[in-house]
Amino acid sequence: MNGIQMTDYDLDIKVVTDASGRIQSGLVVGDILHQNQALILIFHKGDLKDDVSVGVGIDRMLLDNDRLSWSREIREQLEMDGQKVKDVQVTDKTIKIDARYV
Repeated sequence: MNGIQMTDYDLDIKVVTDASGRIQSGLVVGDILHQNQALILIFHKGDLKDDVSVGVGIDRMLLDNDRLSWSREIREQLEMDGQKVKDVQVTDKTIKIDARYV
């Protein structure tokens, strides 16, 4: 799925002008799968004002040993985003996601 790209949590803008200085394009568009997955993992519920139910809040995982619960939460959030999730693996050092937009 293509959409507007972000860099450091802000719009990725690369202004292209023609010979007379008119803006021809500006927003960078590309594959947003991994970007959206990262945002879902980072957001806490309530951070996204348009949908307060979105967010995993992975920074809370640090001292939590319930990997199965985190795996289930990540899967549910990705599915709510419209992704078909094949696998989510949460270990003490990594999160591996195998999911794609359908």
